[in-house]
Amino acid sequence: MVSIIVPVYKVEKYLNRCVKSLLQQTLTDIEVILVDDGSPDRCPAMCDRWTLKDKRIKVVHKENGGLSSARNVGLTVAQGEYVGFVDSDDDVEKTMYERLYTIIEQESVDFVISDYIRVPKEGEAYLKTLDIQGGHYNKVMIKEHIFPKLIMKESLEYGPLLSVCSCLYRKEFLTNCNLTFDEQVRWSEDNIFSAFAGYFANSFYYLKGEGLYHYYSNPGTITTSYRPGAWDVYCIMNDHLRSFFMNVQEYDFDKQLKLHIIFYACNCLGQVLASGKSKKEQGNLRKKIMRSDTLKRAFEDFKFPDCWPLGLKVQVAFIKYECVMLYGMLMG
Repeated sequence: MVSIIVPVYKVEKYLNRCVKSLLQQTLTDIEVILVDDGSPDRCPAMCDRWTLKDKRIKVVHKENGGLSSARNVGLTVAQGEYVGFVDSDDDVEKTMYERLYTIIEQESVDFVISDYIRVPKEGEAYLKTLDIQGGHYNKVMIKEHIFPKLIMKESLEYGPLLSVCSCLYRKEFLTNCNLTFDEQVRWSEDNIFSAFAGYFANSFYYLKGEGLYHYYSNPGTITTSYRPGAWDVYCIMNDHLRSFFMNVQEYDFDKQLKLHIIFYACNCLGQVLASGKSKKEQGNLRKKIMRSDTLKRAFEDFKFPDCWPLGLKVQVAFIKYECVMLYGMLMG
């Protein structure tokens, strides 16, 4: 009934924990698709060993192409009526897929989303919940409550449908809407996929307060690490979103698209600051970001939201007016 797609790349410390949590599901009619994305460590052999332990596990070995590519390969071999995605350095509650399956069948929706538990490197785990009400959303409610923050909120935060890993999707919905992951977007791929899923969905159900997925803050994630080329990827993502959402009739997404690339500019500039590179190298990287055409386009006719605190307004103003040195002094 349910296909669970797990991309695998350099996660030998966490892989067994993840797979065990899936095989212990109270919903037993599942298949677990481990997609080895050309991992250079022991992960390929670990995946193969798991197929000997449980016939519900499938393994696909492929050349490295990134998370989006791995998830897409998983989609091509998935046999389930419903599809879920799990990152191989996370794990899930043993009741997760039984609960999601029960709701998606009962409510006849395109997808169901739960909350998740954030597990930091230090300190206690805590529930992450969305700033929308729980329950059933039809198309009218989606347009009224989700579209205004589908891509990016005015507060410069992600929209409510971001995490694909806490969702269960009707495979027919994904197929009919031609929903796959953008393989040119190697990082933050959930952002673009969830925006399209939220736009095309006729209905979904939100299990508010139920933290069924466990998201671990493991070292080396995109939010904490500088990655060469990340800014170029985010510009591509924004271009792809813009090419679609600027041509829809139901809602004006222009401001959200501007907020989207401004958010990633702040994100990338923060990564540059924490990269350990020399001041000269950091300055050159800041110039590249601040002077990019994609960012300049976002600042055209852009008014700072009233909800922004003063510090954020100053930070973004320095970015807008390409104050490279002042930005370094402010944030450093």
